[in-house]
Amino acid sequence: MKAGQRRPQRSSQPSRRIGDESVAVTVDTVTKRFGTEEAGGVVALDNVSLTVPDGQLVALLGPSGCGKSTLLRIIGGLLTPTEGTVALYGNEVTEPSELTGMMFQRPVLFPWLTALDNILMPVKVRKGKAADHTDRAHDLIKLVGLEGFADSYPWQLSGGMQQRVAICRMLINEPRVLLLDEPFGALDELTREFMDSELRRVIVQEQRSAVLVTHNPLEAVFVADRVIVLTPRPGRIGGEVAIDLGRERPESMFSAPEVHRYVAQVRELFEANRGERHV
Repeated sequence: MKAGQRRPQRSSQPSRRIGDESVAVTVDTVTKRFGTEEAGGVVALDNVSLTVPDGQLVALLGPSGCGKSTLLRIIGGLLTPTEGTVALYGNEVTEPSELTGMMFQRPVLFPWLTALDNILMPVKVRKGKAADHTDRAHDLIKLVGLEGFADSYPWQLSGGMQQRVAICRMLINEPRVLLLDEPFGALDELTREFMDSELRRVIVQEQRSAVLVTHNPLEAVFVADRVIVLTPRPGRIGGEVAIDLGRERPESMFSAPEVHRYVAQVRELFEANRGERHV
């Protein structure tokens, strides 16, 4: 398979057992190259290793082009590492897994489907019966505060409400690991802070593990239990900051002094790595 090419859809081949089955995500010495060196290819990630313990939220922070989204897609089985391995609960990732749910910057809802039908779409894609998951969908709608909007169409919902629908859609098949690629990057600042608070609440309540890609140090600190800073391309681990703010984080915490002390630590680490360009 050529570098950067997506894997085919699920095969019947069993996953290889590697790593610790009690750890949600294990990234072991992953390098990702797009194209060949002779053709002027790009090394997006270089020798990246990290773990995400079960139940932990980890934020990946770094400058544009450092490989954050590439790493997220490798964890999700959408891209293949050139070198190294990734495992989910001890099972090697070679293709998209039912263990993961993904959310992107845009909600990408089907405009001709109601909020409820958009949430149930992943069930139908996996050949399941939507009727068997309707109660779960309504529970999720209640969880994210969208009661009364199940029959609304995307054009009838605000940007924040559409992203709440996307959160429900991500959770409908009960994935254990959530992969979040700047899910609120297109929202205004106040709406984004509200959605960050909601996202943190939902993940904690649902007892999920998560990896969040973001450019925003405040968002990273507020949502995550650990913030991992990547260097400029090729992305390497530049360091990390452990965040001890408790499990419950109401929106009012955005202005708390302890939050901004952590933001200062993360910014300092980010700046220390900003000039670390590698050949």
